[in-house]
Amino acid sequence: MPSKNANFSSQPVIYIVDHHKSALLALSALLAPLNVSIKCFTSAELFLNHEISSEAVCLILEAHLNEKRESGIELLEGLVQQGQHIPTIVLASSSDIPTAVRAMRASAIDFIEKPYIEHLLVQKVTEIVHQSTLTKMN
Repeated sequence: MPSKNANFSSQPVIYIVDHHKSALLALSALLAPLNVSIKCFTSAELFLNHEISSEAVCLILEAHLNEKRESGIELLEGLVQQGQHIPTIVLASSSDIPTAVRAMRASAIDFIEKPYIEHLLVQKVTEIVHQSTLTKMN
């Protein structure tokens, strides 16, 4: 779990989990100007096998990962159960109300259907990074 009193000795980290490499590339390019470190994963398993940085400020997660065992929302639910609270935006290539409700109950900050509006997503991520930076400074 990221330390509450951690200082940003390096750039804030944004994690992106999506099974489509093209989506990872597009999101990385979109968020690169935010002066953050962006780490991409093509599966929940790869993400879970990675040590979560104390500098983690945001997780952008596809709701429907192309895996037999887990969905993106199951990944988020598992993180919360483990005490990992990373501000999370869930993106969905297809969605319904029960999926959105489940994501929000799993403590997602936002649930956004694809195709997302780029400037609104950047604005939301910028707000999360700014808020996390302020929180870690206090």
